[in-house]
Amino acid sequence: MLSRTVLGAVTGVIAGFGFLFTLTLTARYCNGGPRRALCGETLLLQYPLQFLFWVAVAGMLVVAGFRFLRQRRGWWVAGSAAVLWLVLVLATGFVVYEHLDLYQAERGPVLVTAALTAAGVSYAIAALCVGRPLTGAVGRDGR
Repeated sequence: MLSRTVLGAVTGVIAGFGFLFTLTLTARYCNGGPRRALCGETLLLQYPLQFLFWVAVAGMLVVAGFRFLRQRRGWWVAGSAAVLWLVLVLATGFVVYEHLDLYQAERGPVLVTAALTAAGVSYAIAALCVGRPLTGAVGRDGR
């Protein structure tokens, strides 16, 4: 049970860091000017595509980790964690923008920390709640 939770948390942090890193690279690329390709209005289309890419990467990592740990329902964990991650990030963004009185310069680090924490927590909770060990395995006593 602990190994599933640790696997979920590490996978979530990897996916969250990757998502934030690709967003940072996209923002740096678009700071060069308005005439760059894929900047401006189409930049909003990149957020869901990058999120889906990192959800797929995290899903593959979770499934591979669950097979290594001889656990079932790795794809269930990947799907439920992705939904939970999205809900936590949107709820955190709502709380930060609507209820916290922060300056614009203070919001960035809070949102980055919240996004990484939400990713790790969502994958850890999903791995803890959804996964279960394989049944029918033969133990040392032959049963």
